[in-house]
Amino acid sequence: MKVGFPNNPRKEICNEIKWIANNGFDFIDLFLEPDKGELGKFNLKDLKGRLDYYGLERIGHTAWYLPIGSPVSKLRVCAVEIIKQYLEAFVEIGCDKVTIHTNWPPSLFSEDEGVKFQTESIQSILGFAGELGAKIMLEPLGTAHDHAHNIDSLLALNKDLYFHADIGHLNIFGREPVEYLCRYKDKLMHVHLHDNNGIDDLHLPVGSGNIDWDHLVRVLKSFYDSTITLEIFSDEKEYVLYSKNKLLEKWNENHK
Repeated sequence: MKVGFPNNPRKEICNEIKWIANNGFDFIDLFLEPDKGELGKFNLKDLKGRLDYYGLERIGHTAWYLPIGSPVSKLRVCAVEIIKQYLEAFVEIGCDKVTIHTNWPPSLFSEDEGVKFQTESIQSILGFAGELGAKIMLEPLGTAHDHAHNIDSLLALNKDLYFHADIGHLNIFGREPVEYLCRYKDKLMHVHLHDNNGIDDLHLPVGSGNIDWDHLVRVLKSFYDSTITLEIFSDEKEYVLYSKNKLLEKWNENHK
Protein backbone atom coordinates (compact mmCIF):
# COMPACT_ATOMS: atom_id res chain seq x y z
CA MET A 1 0.00 0.00 0.00
CA LYS A 2 1.22 3.50 -0.81
CA VAL A 3 0.13 6.70 0.93
CA GLY A 4 -0.13 10.01 -0.88
CA PHE A 5 -1.33 13.56 -0.40
CA PRO A 6 -2.75 16.15 -2.82
CA ASN A 7 -1.39 19.57 -3.60
CA ASN A 8 -3.66 22.49 -2.78
CA PRO A 9 -4.36 24.07 -6.21
CA ARG A 10 -4.70 27.49 -4.55
CA LYS A 11 -1.05 27.36 -3.44
CA GLU A 12 2.27 27.34 -5.29
CA ILE A 13 2.71 23.83 -6.65
CA CYS A 14 6.49 23.68 -6.09
CA ASN A 15 6.10 24.37 -2.37
CA GLU A 16 3.34 21.78 -2.14
CA ILE A 17 5.52 19.14 -3.79
CA LYS A 18 8.39 19.87 -1.43
CA TRP A 19 6.20 19.46 1.68
CA ILE A 20 4.68 16.21 0.41
CA ALA A 21 8.09 14.74 -0.40
CA ASN A 22 9.76 15.92 2.80
CA ASN A 23 7.05 14.33 4.94
CA GLY A 24 7.53 10.84 3.61
CA PHE A 25 4.59 10.41 1.26
CA ASP A 26 4.96 7.90 -1.55
CA PHE A 27 3.12 9.90 -4.20
CA ILE A 28 1.35 13.12 -4.97
CA ASP A 29 -2.30 13.21 -5.99
CA LEU A 30 -1.81 15.97 -8.50
CA PHE A 31 -4.77 18.39 -8.45
CA LEU A 32 -4.33 20.31 -11.69
CA GLU A 33 -7.04 22.97 -11.57
CA PRO A 34 -7.40 26.73 -10.97
CA ASP A 35 -5.84 28.73 -9.90
CA LYS A 36 -2.21 27.90 -9.26
CA GLY A 37 -2.63 24.34 -10.51
CA GLU A 38 -4.10 25.43 -13.82
CA LEU A 39 -2.34 24.57 -17.06
CA GLY A 40 -0.26 27.52 -18.21
CA LYS A 41 0.65 28.57 -14.66
CA PHE A 42 3.73 26.32 -14.57
CA ASN A 43 6.14 24.55 -16.91
CA LEU A 44 5.30 20.86 -17.38
CA LYS A 45 8.91 19.86 -17.99
CA ASP A 46 10.02 21.62 -14.81
CA LEU A 47 7.15 20.03 -12.87
CA LYS A 48 8.10 16.54 -14.04
CA GLY A 49 11.74 17.22 -13.20
CA ARG A 50 10.83 18.31 -9.69
CA LEU A 51 8.67 15.23 -9.10
CA ASP A 52 11.43 13.00 -10.43
CA TYR A 53 14.01 14.74 -8.23
CA TYR A 54 11.99 13.98 -5.10
CA GLY A 55 11.16 10.46 -6.28
CA LEU A 56 7.43 11.08 -5.98
CA GLU A 57 5.08 8.85 -7.87
CA ARG A 58 1.99 10.63 -9.19
CA ILE A 59 -1.72 10.23 -9.86
CA GLY A 60 -3.76 12.72 -11.85
CA HIS A 61 -6.89 14.48 -10.59
CA THR A 62 -9.06 16.77 -12.69
CA ALA A 63 -11.34 19.51 -11.33
CA TRP A 64 -14.42 17.98 -9.67
CA TYR A 65 -16.77 20.67 -10.98
CA LEU A 66 -16.32 20.14 -14.73
CA PRO A 67 -19.88 19.73 -16.14
CA ILE A 68 -19.62 16.42 -17.99
CA GLY A 69 -23.24 15.69 -17.03
CA SER A 70 -24.74 19.03 -17.98
CA PRO A 71 -27.98 18.93 -20.02
CA VAL A 72 -26.38 21.62 -22.22
CA SER A 73 -24.47 19.64 -24.83
CA LYS A 74 -22.05 22.48 -25.60
CA LEU A 75 -21.03 22.62 -21.95
CA ARG A 76 -20.40 18.87 -21.95
CA VAL A 77 -18.27 19.16 -25.08
CA CYS A 78 -16.24 22.00 -23.54
CA ALA A 79 -15.74 20.02 -20.31
CA VAL A 80 -14.55 16.98 -22.25
CA GLU A 81 -12.10 19.07 -24.27
CA ILE A 82 -10.68 20.57 -21.07
CA ILE A 83 -10.25 17.11 -19.57
CA LYS A 84 -8.48 15.95 -22.74
CA GLN A 85 -6.03 18.86 -22.47
CA TYR A 86 -5.26 17.89 -18.90
CA LEU A 87 -4.95 14.22 -19.83
CA GLU A 88 -2.20 15.10 -22.29
CA ALA A 89 -0.43 17.09 -19.59
CA PHE A 90 -0.78 14.30 -17.02
CA VAL A 91 0.68 11.73 -19.39
CA GLU A 92 3.55 14.09 -20.24
CA ILE A 93 4.57 14.28 -16.58
CA GLY A 94 4.20 10.55 -15.97
CA CYS A 95 0.63 10.09 -14.72
CA ASP A 96 -1.08 7.08 -16.28
CA LYS A 97 -4.04 7.05 -13.85
CA VAL A 98 -6.37 10.04 -13.83
CA THR A 99 -9.54 10.79 -11.86
CA ILE A 100 -12.70 12.35 -13.25
CA HIS A 101 -15.90 12.94 -11.27
CA THR A 102 -19.59 12.32 -11.52
CA ASN A 103 -21.64 15.35 -12.46
CA TRP A 104 -25.42 15.43 -12.26
CA PRO A 105 -27.93 17.69 -14.06
CA PRO A 106 -30.53 19.72 -12.13
CA SER A 107 -33.77 18.21 -10.88
CA LEU A 108 -35.67 19.01 -14.09
CA PHE A 109 -33.81 16.02 -15.55
CA SER A 110 -33.96 12.41 -14.39
CA GLU A 111 -31.06 10.40 -13.02
CA ASP A 112 -31.27 8.16 -16.09
CA GLU A 113 -30.78 11.23 -18.26
CA GLY A 114 -27.84 12.19 -16.06
CA VAL A 115 -26.29 8.78 -16.65
CA LYS A 116 -26.83 9.23 -20.39
CA PHE A 117 -25.23 12.70 -20.44
CA GLN A 118 -22.22 11.52 -18.44
CA THR A 119 -21.78 8.37 -20.51
CA GLU A 120 -21.66 10.44 -23.69
CA SER A 121 -18.82 12.47 -22.15
CA ILE A 122 -17.04 9.52 -20.57
CA GLN A 123 -16.98 7.55 -23.81
CA SER A 124 -15.14 10.39 -25.52
CA ILE A 125 -12.71 10.72 -22.59
CA LEU A 126 -12.03 6.96 -22.49
CA GLY A 127 -11.31 6.81 -26.21
CA PHE A 128 -8.80 9.65 -25.95
CA ALA A 129 -7.21 8.22 -22.80
CA GLY A 130 -6.79 4.86 -24.50
CA GLU A 131 -4.80 6.49 -27.27
CA LEU A 132 -2.53 8.05 -24.66
CA GLY A 133 -2.15 4.85 -22.64
CA ALA A 134 -3.92 6.30 -19.58
CA LYS A 135 -6.58 4.76 -17.33
CA ILE A 136 -9.59 6.77 -16.18
CA MET A 137 -11.07 6.45 -12.69
CA LEU A 138 -14.52 7.71 -11.74
CA GLU A 139 -14.93 9.34 -8.32
CA PRO A 140 -18.58 9.63 -7.27
CA LEU A 141 -19.21 12.88 -5.45
CA GLY A 142 -21.10 13.19 -2.20
CA THR A 143 -24.54 13.88 -3.68
CA ALA A 144 -27.88 12.13 -3.33
CA HIS A 145 -27.46 10.87 -6.91
CA ASP A 146 -24.20 9.03 -6.26
CA HIS A 147 -25.83 5.82 -5.05
CA ALA A 148 -25.02 2.25 -6.06
CA HIS A 149 -27.66 1.96 -8.80
CA ASN A 150 -26.25 4.94 -10.69
CA ILE A 151 -22.64 3.89 -10.16
CA ASP A 152 -23.56 0.41 -11.39
CA SER A 153 -25.00 1.96 -14.55
CA LEU A 154 -22.01 4.20 -15.24
CA LEU A 155 -19.52 1.38 -14.79
CA ALA A 156 -21.60 -1.06 -16.87
CA LEU A 157 -21.99 1.41 -19.72
CA ASN A 158 -18.30 2.34 -19.70
CA LYS A 159 -16.37 -0.92 -19.60
CA ASP A 160 -12.89 0.62 -19.46
CA LEU A 161 -13.79 2.92 -16.56
CA TYR A 162 -12.36 2.20 -13.10
CA PHE A 163 -13.71 3.03 -9.65
CA HIS A 164 -12.19 5.65 -7.38
CA ALA A 165 -13.53 5.18 -3.83
CA ASP A 166 -13.73 8.39 -1.85
CA ILE A 167 -14.43 7.09 1.66
CA GLY A 168 -15.89 10.36 2.92
CA HIS A 169 -18.29 10.63 -0.02
CA LEU A 170 -19.36 7.02 0.56
CA ASN A 171 -20.20 7.79 4.19
CA ILE A 172 -23.03 10.29 3.63
CA PHE A 173 -26.68 9.98 2.58
CA GLY A 174 -26.94 6.85 4.70
CA ARG A 175 -24.28 4.97 2.75
CA GLU A 176 -21.85 2.49 4.23
CA PRO A 177 -18.37 2.84 2.69
CA VAL A 178 -17.39 -0.79 3.27
CA GLU A 179 -20.40 -1.96 1.25
CA TYR A 180 -19.27 0.16 -1.71
CA LEU A 181 -15.66 -0.99 -1.41
CA CYS A 182 -16.77 -4.61 -1.57
CA ARG A 183 -19.31 -4.00 -4.32
CA TYR A 184 -16.72 -2.45 -6.65
CA LYS A 185 -13.55 -4.21 -5.51
CA ASP A 186 -12.91 -5.65 -8.98
CA LYS A 187 -12.92 -2.14 -10.46
CA LEU A 188 -11.21 -0.36 -7.56
CA MET A 189 -8.08 1.51 -8.61
CA HIS A 190 -7.62 4.31 -6.07
CA VAL A 191 -8.88 5.48 -2.67
CA HIS A 192 -9.38 8.90 -1.09
CA LEU A 193 -9.47 8.71 2.67
CA HIS A 194 -10.98 11.23 5.10
CA ASP A 195 -13.57 11.28 7.88
CA ASN A 196 -16.91 13.01 8.46
CA ASN A 197 -20.05 12.90 10.61
CA GLY A 198 -22.13 10.92 8.11
CA ILE A 199 -23.98 14.07 7.06
CA ASP A 200 -21.52 16.57 5.60
CA ASP A 201 -18.46 16.15 3.38
CA LEU A 202 -16.00 17.58 5.91
CA HIS A 203 -12.63 16.06 4.94
CA LEU A 204 -11.68 15.53 8.58
CA PRO A 205 -8.65 13.68 10.00
CA VAL A 206 -8.95 9.94 10.64
CA GLY A 207 -10.92 9.30 13.83
CA SER A 208 -12.65 12.69 13.92
CA GLY A 209 -15.96 11.45 12.54
CA ASN A 210 -18.14 8.35 12.72
CA ILE A 211 -16.34 5.98 10.33
CA ASP A 212 -15.24 2.66 11.84
CA TRP A 213 -11.66 2.74 10.58
CA ASP A 214 -10.57 -0.54 12.14
CA HIS A 215 -13.30 -2.40 10.27
CA LEU A 216 -12.82 -0.46 7.05
CA VAL A 217 -9.06 -0.97 6.91
CA ARG A 218 -9.40 -4.65 7.74
CA VAL A 219 -11.87 -5.20 4.90
CA LEU A 220 -10.04 -2.98 2.40
CA LYS A 221 -6.72 -4.68 3.06
CA SER A 222 -8.25 -8.09 2.31
CA PHE A 223 -8.44 -7.25 -1.42
CA TYR A 224 -6.57 -3.98 -2.00
CA ASP A 225 -2.89 -3.03 -1.76
CA SER A 226 -2.45 0.06 -3.88
CA THR A 227 -2.64 3.86 -3.58
CA ILE A 228 -4.48 5.74 -0.83
CA THR A 229 -4.63 9.54 -0.75
CA LEU A 230 -5.22 11.36 2.54
CA GLU A 231 -7.65 14.02 1.30
CA ILE A 232 -7.72 15.91 4.58
CA PHE A 233 -8.28 19.64 4.26
CA SER A 234 -6.63 21.57 7.07
CA ASP A 235 -4.06 24.35 7.27
CA GLU A 236 -2.75 22.53 10.34
CA LYS A 237 -0.67 19.85 8.66
CA GLU A 238 -0.17 18.04 11.97
CA TYR A 239 -3.65 16.58 11.42
CA VAL A 240 -2.54 15.19 8.06
CA LEU A 241 0.57 13.59 9.53
CA TYR A 242 -1.45 12.21 12.44
CA SER A 243 -3.84 10.60 9.95
CA LYS A 244 -0.93 9.18 7.98
CA ASN A 245 0.46 7.56 11.10
CA LYS A 246 -2.95 6.22 12.14
CA LEU A 247 -3.55 4.71 8.70
CA LEU A 248 -0.17 2.99 8.68
CA GLU A 249 -0.68 1.80 12.25
CA LYS A 250 -4.07 0.27 11.45
CA TRP A 251 -2.81 -1.20 8.17
CA ASN A 252 0.13 -2.86 9.89
CA GLU A 253 -2.07 -4.12 12.73
CA ASN A 254 -4.18 -5.90 10.16
CA HIS A 255 -1.03 -7.41 8.71
CA LYS A 256 -0.32 -9.34 11.89
